[in-house]
Amino acid sequence: MPLIRRGTLIVGLVMCALSQAATGQTMPAQQLMDADRAFNDMAQKEGVGKAFIAYAANAPIMLRPPNMPILDNEEFVGIFSKVTGSALSWEPLKAEIAASGDLGYTFGRFKVRDNGEVKQHGAYVTIWKKQPDGSWKYVLDGGGPVPQEVAKP
Repeated sequence: MPLIRRGTLIVGLVMCALSQAATGQTMPAQQLMDADRAFNDMAQKEGVGKAFIAYAANAPIMLRPPNMPILDNEEFVGIFSKVTGSALSWEPLKAEIAASGDLGYTFGRFKVRDNGEVKQHGAYVTIWKKQPDGSWKYVLDGGGPVPQEVAKP
């Protein structure tokens, strides 16, 4: 094979590898944003409690007043089994994934409504862990009220 062809082939392979590495950095973060959005969509359609249970890894840690922290899986399921409706909605604003590709976080804003009227704005952070089946489940979730809606970064 002529030297020019080999050089072109090598450059092509390097560019492909760099492209895949760059895609590998953004794709998982987008997957995490999508998982958080799907989590909120389920909460709006099927109820907040059901969604929190469905998207939780085994024995998640919850930082929720007044029951902070919730560490026991039985307590977690007991509390969220009683939560109905969709007064809480959220929107992820940022996500990052660890270089290992199996752990990441989303940061976002939430709203609590009563009869359609916004009663509270807040900010949250959710720590996600990739599951053996490739799905993302949260292992830690926490947030709290803020005086006004959090702006997009």
